[in-house]
Amino acid sequence: MTRKSTLARTLAVALKARGVSRAFGVPGSGACLDVMAAAHDEGIDFVLTQSESAAAIMAAVTAELSGAPGVVITGLGPGVMSAVNGIAYAALERSPVVLLSDCIDDGAEPWLTYQRIDQGAVYEPLVKAYGRLRAEDGAAAIEALLDTALAHPRGPVHMDLGAAQAVAQVTGAAPAAAGPQSEMPGEGDMAAARALLSDCRRPVIVAGIEARDDGAGEALGALAEALDCPVLFTYKAKGVISDEEPRAVGLFTGATVEADCLQRADLVILYGLDPVEIIPQPWRYAAPVLNMSLAARRLPVEPAAAMIGPLAHCAEALRGAARKSAWTVAEMTSLGDAYRRRVAIPDSSSAPTGHSAQAVVEAVAAAKPPEVRVTIDSGAHMFSAMTFLDARAPGDVLTSNGLSTMAYALPAAIAAALHEPGRGAVALIGDGGMMMCLSELATAQRLGCRVAVVVFNDAALSLIDIKQCKRGLPRHGVRYPRIDMAAAARALGCRAWSVGGDDALAPVLAEALAGDGPALVDVTVDPSGYAAQLDALRG
Repeated sequence: MTRKSTLARTLAVALKARGVSRAFGVPGSGACLDVMAAAHDEGIDFVLTQSESAAAIMAAVTAELSGAPGVVITGLGPGVMSAVNGIAYAALERSPVVLLSDCIDDGAEPWLTYQRIDQGAVYEPLVKAYGRLRAEDGAAAIEALLDTALAHPRGPVHMDLGAAQAVAQVTGAAPAAAGPQSEMPGEGDMAAARALLSDCRRPVIVAGIEARDDGAGEALGALAEALDCPVLFTYKAKGVISDEEPRAVGLFTGATVEADCLQRADLVILYGLDPVEIIPQPWRYAAPVLNMSLAARRLPVEPAAAMIGPLAHCAEALRGAARKSAWTVAEMTSLGDAYRRRVAIPDSSSAPTGHSAQAVVEAVAAAKPPEVRVTIDSGAHMFSAMTFLDARAPGDVLTSNGLSTMAYALPAAIAAALHEPGRGAVALIGDGGMMMCLSELATAQRLGCRVAVVVFNDAALSLIDIKQCKRGLPRHGVRYPRIDMAAAARALGCRAWSVGGDDALAPVLAEALAGDGPALVDVTVDPSGYAAQLDALRG
């Protein structure tokens, strides 16, 4: 940029150049208003949300789906503080997000303490970098922060901007965007990896979050086909290979349910696995490990060989050395079937006390059109949802894994529906998570989002309830009176239905999915199968 421009416009132009088309937030009365005006001029839409945390989750999910940075805009003080949970999500889910917050201008009187906190210090543990933007070096600082957000492992950055600086004139050109920087693995690394591959007969691939990177999924599919071996997926990698393929055996969390597959392996290939995706348990498998990753990280197991660099390049380099494994289609199919049997609730039909979570998930899977995305909140219903919903491509099923935050599914569904309106989204959420983000139904209604929300209503924080009981503690502090979610949704302008334990679910889901705007289905759920599912998954 060589012409004179305000710092706010310089930021808007930089965001547009990186592919940003939408920002989210609850603005304050300072610099954010100038940035919003400049962004509007550049064709960047602003979505007003009901809370800053939901805005940050929407920005992060938008980044995951688009590849461009997500943007969340907040006021100073209480505004920026309210975004903490959403920025924590971006940090632990490796999502490139820009948090732009108003701040008190340079030179403000030292006695001015109203809403004055060290915003940069608060976010320091969560963001990759922080910058207080000033006109004299703002163009370079903006580009550097955007490069940092997009560099692997991706993550959030924080920009503070005062009102006076936002309208100050910037001169000079900003440096060109650096673009992704990834070194190719050395010949020694490739040789060690090829040696492991040539010696194995029963490899298993564990695909992680980085497998969603450009070209990485296609390269993984080609490698898995050449080896003809089982593939396990972390929650964030679900859909990188279609769940309908026999090689797609099930999920990997670092726990118990995937053990049968991995114990049969003579080589475990970690493909884009980030340690944040694994629950904290010791590694339990004796087979050597080949780690393929975009960035070097500490893992729960010491790999016998590592290839650090672009995953598509790594996979292509190995594919020439791959040979068909000893696994059979029947064996891989049997492993997948056994996985689902272990997680299944013994009787997934409805009962007067409530529908089982699995029955609800299976009804959603049967009712929704194939193109509709599904977002899944954290909670006990997640066990059934992640297991019994098929994903054919990355992003078909979205959930929070690294942070595992509640109140995720509705903001994520709104972001997904805005990103690709023709696809729409279904949000699966527990009653506890729903109450944390209920007001965002008003956002969905105002925007006309094609979002259907299915609430698993059992009047409890069921996952915490299970763990409380497992520890032999009295049931206390995790249950509450049942809330009429359908009535609340109608009050916020949404179509809504209540489904009791002995009511038919399928026709209601069909009606909810048929409309264009937001809808909510409040389902009475029987939580009695959750404890057995948790035991099957984690031991």
